[in-house]
Amino acid sequence: MSASGRLRAALVLAAGASIVAGLAGGLARLGLVPPLSTPAEHHGALMICGFFGTLIAVERAVAQGGTLALAVPALAAGGALLLLLGFTGPAAAAFLLAGLGLFAITATAACRLPALFTAVMTLGAALWPLGTARWLAGASVAEVAYAWLGFLVLTITAERIELSRLTQPGLAAKVLLVVIVTVFAAALVVGQPWTGSWLLAASLGALALWLAGKDIAAWTIRGSGAARFSAVCLLLGYGWLLVAALALAWWPPAGSAFGHDAAVHAIGLGFVLSMVFAHAPIILPAVVGARVRYVPALYAPVVMLELAVAARMAGDVLQSTGLIAAGAWLTLASLVAYAATLAATSADWSRPRES
Repeated sequence: MSASGRLRAALVLAAGASIVAGLAGGLARLGLVPPLSTPAEHHGALMICGFFGTLIAVERAVAQGGTLALAVPALAAGGALLLLLGFTGPAAAAFLLAGLGLFAITATAACRLPALFTAVMTLGAALWPLGTARWLAGASVAEVAYAWLGFLVLTITAERIELSRLTQPGLAAKVLLVVIVTVFAAALVVGQPWTGSWLLAASLGALALWLAGKDIAAWTIRGSGAARFSAVCLLLGYGWLLVAALALAWWPPAGSAFGHDAAVHAIGLGFVLSMVFAHAPIILPAVVGARVRYVPALYAPVVMLELAVAARMAGDVLQSTGLIAAGAWLTLASLVAYAATLAATSADWSRPRES
């Protein structure tokens, strides 16, 4: 493996450590494991900036080419380490620099290849440093979490738009999407959902419906194997994005902690993790050379994840800490099962084949 390949692998491992710490922090916040002050207090920052920020930056750096671009995910991974050590201010500064670096890489790519998907990707990249700058200015993680989640939502949307070219959406559909993502980003810039949530809810719901209708997954779900598996995960994720929009509209986070919990986790767990499950067998070989592949057993962790998010939503609606706790444990179990299943496919690659 080349030096840059080893660095990419190390950064992915660092991202993995961030999600482990973030998940442990989430369990600690619910009182399900012994208190872990830093991971519990900043579990959202570890998950979004430390884990997803690092992974997305690695993927973008690979596309950009050159070892220098890997400084961006290295900053994100360094920020996660600083956060775990208790240095919140320096960690936020590292995340801010990583976000600005990612925005610069993405904007450069958009200039080289002007297209709808690169424009949406650049808009999404701008939301990460926006949220982090507010965090540095004194806002809480809860207050900036929606801007960070917006970064993930638009990044994923951009990738799906690129693939949706195969379905050839018409001009009207493209114009509608531009309006939707512009309103969505504007709502986050003005501080929604904490300053009112209807604009954010409406644009998020419209985005979910657009993706469900125009994504190639609506066609590939009729297929089989890996294509069908990916489509199932994608369409389930769009369903949870719509649930998040409904939660924001009818249960504004500014007025209810349970409403906030429902919206954040419908997006972060229901939508984002469904996207991860859909794309990991494709992205991991391309980014770090991991020899993993689709197997039917991957459906089991998907079912576990969907049940976990459903339990979380039911717990919020019923204000049941027991259901919320069950959802948290089941989420962790689904991630472990998914990682173990992928690892098993990697081990299968290395087995000698009979001639």
